[in-house]
Amino acid sequence: MKKIRFVLTVAFIAASAHVFGQGQIIDFLKAGQADANALSQSYLLPYGEMLGVNLNSGWYNSAKVHKVGGFDITISASYTTAPNSKKNFKPGTYETIQTDADMVPTMAGSSKQSAGFYLQEDPTKTNLLNIEGADADVFASPMIQAAIGLPFHTEIMGRFMPKTSYGDFGDAGLWGLGLKHSIKDYIPFIKRVPFLEASVLAAYTDFDAKLSVSEPGLGAGNLETAAGAFTSRLLIGVNVPVVSFYTGLGYGTTTSNFDLIGDFNVAGETDPITDPIALEYTTSGFDFNAGMRLRFGIFSLHGDYTVGEYSVITAGVGINFR
Repeated sequence: MKKIRFVLTVAFIAASAHVFGQGQIIDFLKAGQADANALSQSYLLPYGEMLGVNLNSGWYNSAKVHKVGGFDITISASYTTAPNSKKNFKPGTYETIQTDADMVPTMAGSSKQSAGFYLQEDPTKTNLLNIEGADADVFASPMIQAAIGLPFHTEIMGRFMPKTSYGDFGDAGLWGLGLKHSIKDYIPFIKRVPFLEASVLAAYTDFDAKLSVSEPGLGAGNLETAAGAFTSRLLIGVNVPVVSFYTGLGYGTTTSNFDLIGDFNVAGETDPITDPIALEYTTSGFDFNAGMRLRFGIFSLHGDYTVGEYSVITAGVGINFR
């Protein structure tokens, strides 16, 4: 369990460090607090949305509901990719800076892309800061969860990772709770076919993390992340002795907050500013996934693909009983 928690922490820290390790966001403070927040909001958009979408994945690998006392323990990994439309953003109107670039790379953009910003009153157009892509167009995270069957054709699911430290670099943790209820008996056609299953699911995941960040001359502190993700699904599946197929159609919402905590030097200010950047991202919408599970006694392997604005591939192993 400790190794899995450690892997989760490293997965988040590695993805975050890829974006923040070069001080890109802190560097935005050279443009002043208002413009730094505006640039950060656009630059980190794919990261904030990928995190939320990723947390909504991996909740199920079957439409079947456990019998009373039945259970499963599953370890899975979800791989989320950003669409091309999120790899650049159109610069807006800023208070103190401007750029001649038509499009600016986000953190999901190519590291070969860049855009220079200069002060509006500077006739020489000397670069104040340079925004570069970070090639961070994917987000992968492992997950461990368990489910147990309850009366009334219902099962309860949970995922929990106590906050785990990665030395002085940062820490991360999460918890989640879900319910799945069989509706097979309410649908005449499916009720008559033994190998067909139908159920509904609702689940919520909460994630928080802290990453140490610094940039010489500008300051040092923490990037604190809090994310919540809710999904509701209609599941349809086919269960036969060795293999099962499942699909899920549902609606999800996510919220991700990123706060730069600490005292930082900000352009235009004589004294350091405390907690200069605060960002929030929300997503909502329908998505669809399809997958397959193979069972070998009580052991299983599964994989599925989610179609949405951000596509997700999930794969995992588990122990299943009843």
